[in-house]
Amino acid sequence: MNALFDKARKHGVAEPVMFGLVPFDVSRRASLAIASHVDSASIPAEQVKRSEASGRPQIAAQKPVPEPEYYGDMVRKALGLMSEDGLRKIVLARTMEVTLDRPLDYSRLLPDLLSRNALGYTFAIPVWEDDDQTVPAGMMVGASPELLVRRVGDTIHVNPLAGSIGRNQDPSKDQLLRDGLAMSEKDLREHSYVVNDIVRILQEHCVDLDIPEGPSVIGTDTLWHLSTYITGRLRNPAMSALELACALHPTPAICGYPTATAFSHLAQLEPFDRSYFAGLVGWQQADGDGEWALSLRCALHTGEDKLRLFAGAGIVTGSDPNHEIVETATKMETFMRAIR
Repeated sequence: MNALFDKARKHGVAEPVMFGLVPFDVSRRASLAIASHVDSASIPAEQVKRSEASGRPQIAAQKPVPEPEYYGDMVRKALGLMSEDGLRKIVLARTMEVTLDRPLDYSRLLPDLLSRNALGYTFAIPVWEDDDQTVPAGMMVGASPELLVRRVGDTIHVNPLAGSIGRNQDPSKDQLLRDGLAMSEKDLREHSYVVNDIVRILQEHCVDLDIPEGPSVIGTDTLWHLSTYITGRLRNPAMSALELACALHPTPAICGYPTATAFSHLAQLEPFDRSYFAGLVGWQQADGDGEWALSLRCALHTGEDKLRLFAGAGIVTGSDPNHEIVETATKMETFMRAIR
């Protein structure tokens, strides 16, 4: 990482900022790069006007991997593991392979994602497969709701999400869903696994931790989430945002609990490669300040018209396979709405 900053300075970049991706499996190669220059702008105050249907790409074909019925069987297998190895939670993902009828237009897609998720983390990051960084193998693009680590000086901010439910367009029904999530024993239990494990790791690296007594409920355009916002100060002020993010990653929010046990089962349960899905996406300055989110509500864009969408759901005792199928479909809807 330091070598990237040194190289950028040698090429005349006075204040280098690194952007990139860290895969779900941290034993694999990260995709990190420093831009030759960085522009910044404020978040648009108004919703992006939707283009005419004739100007937007249409979905020419789509294929779920695995099929929803197979995913339901994955959930049932995972529930069968809950009595083994002390496994209490496992996050199972599925994908949707999409072909568009025309190339994806980022000038339309990114403002749409940003306007729908103004409080989230909208991104489009190249996937580099070699050090030459000439032609990317694809782009990870999405709008994540979940901050893993933000570092400003020696102050850190961590905001785990776990436990969610789809929203309803009817305000009264939507409020009932929100209130129900706040009192759901299953979702509160799932959330506690995530927060307790994150706090355990933060206590090794931080002091003056401020941890709420319980979660709050936050919303995206499609889902309500249980959220706990944690702040603290680093014991070692030299520890960078990415170093702390990697110490936490993968959290039970995107892997399971206990993490090592859940990770050991995923290769047998999921019939595809997560790659950078449920990994880290973000930026960092040379002084260690930066912001790393979980790469969720996202897709891998390869070729001009090919996308692989990803979504996952936390499985705990009491999970219902049909509910998890619906939840993952709802999570994919954030991206589907932006390209339709």
